[in-house]
Amino acid sequence: MKKSDIHKIIREEFVNILREETMITETFQDPIARMLAKDRSLNNSWLKFFEAMSRSFDIAWDKVPKGAFQEVQPGSPLTKKGLAIYYIKGDKKNPYARTDRYGYTSQSTLFGPAVLGATINNKIAYAEGRGGSRMTGKTRYSEPVGKNVRGTMQVKKLKELADVVYVFDLDSYRGGTTALKSARAQLKLGKDKFTDHRAWKKANLDRYEDILRSRVGSRDQIDRMVAEIVKTANQAVSDAVTGTLKQDRYGNIQTTVAGKEVELKDVTRSMSSALETYRRYIDMENQEDGAPDDGYSSRYATERKKEYALELKRYHQGFKIGKLKTY
Repeated sequence: MKKSDIHKIIREEFVNILREETMITETFQDPIARMLAKDRSLNNSWLKFFEAMSRSFDIAWDKVPKGAFQEVQPGSPLTKKGLAIYYIKGDKKNPYARTDRYGYTSQSTLFGPAVLGATINNKIAYAEGRGGSRMTGKTRYSEPVGKNVRGTMQVKKLKELADVVYVFDLDSYRGGTTALKSARAQLKLGKDKFTDHRAWKKANLDRYEDILRSRVGSRDQIDRMVAEIVKTANQAVSDAVTGTLKQDRYGNIQTTVAGKEVELKDVTRSMSSALETYRRYIDMENQEDGAPDDGYSSRYATERKKEYALELKRYHQGFKIGKLKTY
């Protein structure tokens, strides 16, 4: 490779770095967040802390207003809930530095200003980087957020060492906005996709009413069960999209059905399948009522109707106990 090519690559990398830093700091309305975004302990080649927080807690940082971060003393009770970032404003001696058997002491000075570490709900915050930063628990691939100086990664030690703590109320801002969550949810109903939970609910009700209008006979227990399924599914979708965002360890959006956490996509899939089964049930019932007197056609429609009724009862039971049938 020519020397000129190497210089070109280096220049391009510097441009990329400057673009990243500009993009990060310009999206923050809060001045403390802008300051922290420049800290190399939080924003480096291994970890993009704010990106990780956004990915794990669905925080729309550009929507977070000025004043969302507060500066408090390390002993403040506000550090016990939400995000707390422990910060030193200058160099300080590290009382927890270790001396090896040869008399060499490493990291005897904590160089500042810098982020020493962070906690989420008063527990040390860990993150995984490279290939997509995200917040996580303590795993073989994760590291504590911040300088991660050996011997200091305990909450009581961070409180002792930090000059100030920057706290952020996660519960107030996690989940981004309703529009963002709706876009991520990708709600499905049959072959149709929706990014607006209200449109999904309306389409759900419209489809149910269309099926109901197509029946010839009177209402029965099956109609009531399907109505309850529709109502429960609509509520679960609303809770997922308009409430605090909940995700499992794989990033799947969660909601609550019968007091149990389930995947949102399972709710929409089960709802869609139940309505399709209901449509087939009504078709068989109409065929049963209009079948010729040859015996066979009527028996076939009756048996198929019973099978679909049993399927609907299983879907209904799934929504009732929070164990959804998705096939």
